[in-house]
Amino acid sequence: MTSKRCFCAFIILLLTCSQPLAKGSYHTEDRYNPQHIDSLPSEVRNSILHRCAEPKALHSFASYFGDSRRIVLHFEHFLCDGNGTYCSSSGCLHQVWVSVGSHYRLVRSYYAPAGD
Repeated sequence: MTSKRCFCAFIILLLTCSQPLAKGSYHTEDRYNPQHIDSLPSEVRNSILHRCAEPKALHSFASYFGDSRRIVLHFEHFLCDGNGTYCSSSGCLHQVWVSVGSHYRLVRSYYAPAGD
């Protein structure tokens, strides 16, 4: 009889606890978080804002190299006003920005396959 009560209590516990666990494992973060644009250096961010009124980017939009002295933007991970028009049959736009003194300068724009 005691084991039957323990089993019933265990089942009730599982049923009441499964809902919060399911919610806790669901990831609700916005993949196109505005912070992915806002955290860029001002020269890079202003260039993006000049192109687009409502830019959105995935975390992988900007890659940082050399202690953040070089930034490569991958426009296959970018939406401009809800439109991802920076890719064509020749590839997707990539830009390389380099820190020169206390500012960043665009040193190269090119089209490459997505993910390069």
